[in-house]
Amino acid sequence: MTTMITKKHPRATDYHRLAPSVDQDWVEAFVLEQRLRGVPGARIGDALAVVESHVAESGESAQESFGDPRAYAREAAAPSGAADLSPAWVGGIVLGLLGMLVTLAGVHPWLYGETRLEITLGWLATLVVTTAGAAALVLATEPLLRLVVDRPWVAAGIAAAFFAVAVALAVTLRRPVAEVPVQLAVAVGVGLLAVGAALELREVLRGDLEDPILGPGETVPRRRVTGYGVLTALLMPIITAAMVALAWVVTALG
Repeated sequence: MTTMITKKHPRATDYHRLAPSVDQDWVEAFVLEQRLRGVPGARIGDALAVVESHVAESGESAQESFGDPRAYAREAAAPSGAADLSPAWVGGIVLGLLGMLVTLAGVHPWLYGETRLEITLGWLATLVVTTAGAAALVLATEPLLRLVVDRPWVAAGIAAAFFAVAVALAVTLRRPVAEVPVQLAVAVGVGLLAVGAALELREVLRGDLEDPILGPGETVPRRRVTGYGVLTALLMPIITAAMVALAWVVTALG
């Protein structure tokens, strides 16, 4: 008996509904591999419908009929390239990260009554390394996500080493190269945070980041702005504000 797919579904993100006869672990592994390869949600839904139809009619498991889910997902994704990343979203992430670093660098001396921010060689090197790390996350999203999924401890070690290098550069390369008013540094940092958050928030409000997994004949549900999406767009300003507040409390108590 062939499984019927409804035209519309109130939970379009619940892709397990497209393959209720298939082992959930198999579906999860298949969808994850397809997502990592940038396959559009509609194509993933079509593939799940094919698997569900075969499993329901043959009585065989997906593992017996299609083999390893990740291998089958790679085969099914062969004609598709990686999904394009939104330039506005990428730019927002990079600007937000830089804004956080610049803001915190200016706030620290300001809280201690200093009027000038000393820019050292190590501080500039940290900015360069941090920007390079953000660029790597954007340009090599698939292999990095695959590393996090397959070898989380290795990924955690690489992240720890990256931050250790950034801190070591800031601490050891203390040769001053310039000085700027702390107010100017904070203003520039807040400006970068605002522009970055605005770019990310625009993408969230437009719904361009959504790619729901839909079955054959299903239509894209009406886009709605969620609190989680807004929170994601405002994450850098929120983290920065929390760190500034913490620095202020430590200074006041000291």
